[in-house]
Amino acid sequence: MPKRDVYTHGHQPAVVNQHARRTADKCAAFARDVIAEDSQILDVGCGPASITAGLGDWVPNGTVTGIEIASDILEVARQTIEASGLENVVVEQASVYKLPYEDGSFDVVYAHQVLQHLTDPVVALKEMARVARVGGYVAVRDADYYTMCCSPESQMIEEWRRIYCLVARHNGAEPDAGRHLLGWFHQASIKNVHTSASAWAYSSPEERANWGFSWAERCLTTSFAEQAVEYGYATRAELEAIADGWREWATNPDGHFHFINGEALAQIS
Repeated sequence: MPKRDVYTHGHQPAVVNQHARRTADKCAAFARDVIAEDSQILDVGCGPASITAGLGDWVPNGTVTGIEIASDILEVARQTIEASGLENVVVEQASVYKLPYEDGSFDVVYAHQVLQHLTDPVVALKEMARVARVGGYVAVRDADYYTMCCSPESQMIEEWRRIYCLVARHNGAEPDAGRHLLGWFHQASIKNVHTSASAWAYSSPEERANWGFSWAERCLTTSFAEQAVEYGYATRAELEAIADGWREWATNPDGHFHFINGEALAQIS
């Protein structure tokens, strides 16, 4: 069993509210063609379950099981599913390192922005492949923090990226996970892997405000902020300055931010 994972972001409101904006249409499009109306899907690390609910809409004759290890976000996920009215979706507490399901239980095993936070993504992938049926799929999407950049250039946002990567790697995680997916799949003895990449971009006034002000708050009120100070990578004053940099970018009408997400889709044989 890998050492205990530390979730760099935390589950404070600034994080959860941002993650709840994610949808299946935006985050699982790379796997859409392998999902049928009667597919049985496992959503690993489902967070607030906004993607999970979207997957449920895709499989009216199938089922979606979302799992989370943390009890606080699991309760948020349950509320999301209850509010959706979907009867083919459940959320459960489970660890990706020891999934409580029999071999071949699912048609698609999906994880979005999860492997980047794990101390042993290869072990996780082996478990994900185990519970996928022969002929089924493992589908993963993760960011590459190295590709995160903005215009106009911001020294404070670049400092944020530098500190975030230091904190994540201190936790034994890999913030540039998107570029490593193919290698991790191969290390997990998963073949027939198709890789792709897609970008997230924020430039409209609404997008800038949501992304920029969210990160300004996350630099001050979340586990990332606590860890950055505890590990000695930033002072509170430095984080305040970074938060100001995010706010300045968010209110600039010329502001643009983008980054690449790596994607991997493998058929299990």
